[in-house]
Amino acid sequence: MDVLRRLVRLLRHPTAEMGAIAAEDTSIRALTVRYIAPFALLAPLASMAGMKFFDARWNADLGYTVPLQDILAAGAATLFASITSVFLLAGIFVALAPIYGSSRDYRSALKVAAYGALPLLLAGGTLLLPMMAILGLAGLMHSVYLFWLGAREVLGVRRSEQAEFIGIAMVMLFVASTIAGAAASALGIF
Repeated sequence: MDVLRRLVRLLRHPTAEMGAIAAEDTSIRALTVRYIAPFALLAPLASMAGMKFFDARWNADLGYTVPLQDILAAGAATLFASITSVFLLAGIFVALAPIYGSSRDYRSALKVAAYGALPLLLAGGTLLLPMMAILGLAGLMHSVYLFWLGAREVLGVRRSEQAEFIGIAMVMLFVASTIAGAAASALGIF
């Protein structure tokens, strides 16, 4: 129930909630078990169900058909990418921290990355229907806002440098994700 309350407060009162998050002593394990892993499961489960029941290929006898191995591979890739992205973003925050007068505290950086990613991960649950993916954009925008707030409230980045800090972190995450995805594709992993 605390998880749901936290999510609602991050959506309705994000500034106050980020201040509360900054004061908490949350472990990496607790962040992973309570927030990152469960919310990261939403997009793979929804997209797998969507691929199974709403794919464009129609078979008169079987209905919508996508090979099971394709569905499972897509779900595994999405889950892996979601979880890895949160931890990678925390690492990027730590790497950028000294440039912006913040400390290199991975746990604080992971709090910002994990709690900030919740709206985007929650929006992943709408991938059951591909046309609902537009809600992911709203989740992304709120997540970027939470990262921006967390940079100041939790990581101590100066107000005048918050946007630059988050902008650079987002570009670095995009580049790292693109390179990792290309490498995995080239290796035939996903």
